[in-house]
Amino acid sequence: MRARALLAAYLMLGVADSVLAAAEVDGARWVTKPLLMPVLIAFVWVAARPGAEHDLRLPIGALVGGFVGDVGLLVDREATFLVGMAGFAVGHVCYLLAFRRMGITLSPWLPAGYLLAWGVMMAAVCGGLGDLLVPVLGYSLLLTAMAVCAAGVGRRTGLGGALFLGSDAVIALGLADVGLFPGQAALVMPTYVAGQLLLALTWASRPLPGRHADAAADPRSTAASG
Repeated sequence: MRARALLAAYLMLGVADSVLAAAEVDGARWVTKPLLMPVLIAFVWVAARPGAEHDLRLPIGALVGGFVGDVGLLVDREATFLVGMAGFAVGHVCYLLAFRRMGITLSPWLPAGYLLAWGVMMAAVCGGLGDLLVPVLGYSLLLTAMAVCAAGVGRRTGLGGALFLGSDAVIALGLADVGLFPGQAALVMPTYVAGQLLLALTWASRPLPGRHADAAADPRSTAASG
């Protein structure tokens, strides 16, 4: 029950923050956005598969990095933006290490496809990034690597990585003043909230009543628990 309550709280916060972001109500977002990752961390801890607690350090580290990123991007200054981007970068490294520990299986076309998409996006935004060009190039390549490796873990995890990548791609378009369609900025938070949740569910029981869910629901949970 605790896991379901925390999941519901995360989803409600995500919807609220997405609406506030779309309406450009920045003040109230200092309540909703910083709460997202702490609630998701609590959910991951409570909903962890039996025996998987020792595997939670890296995903929780990734979500802590997400918290730093969330707060950093709330302030409209380049310095805090860079701090936020660094927080997300640490989170992606944590995800990459966690995925490596779980095992990654990839077909050759998938990294090639993601790299092509990365190149197209960078070509679209590089002219408008100014001093942020180099850090955005490095960060976006790290994020793309995370998304690729997430796809090598499982479909749900891969979708989470793709949504996270899509969210940050929209942010990059905004930084470069590239408008592909009206209201594109409203996509940032819904895709981010969904992406982080799908990534976090990689370490959760199936179904999600709490720590006592049947570990046999996921064959990999048995291996993870030793």
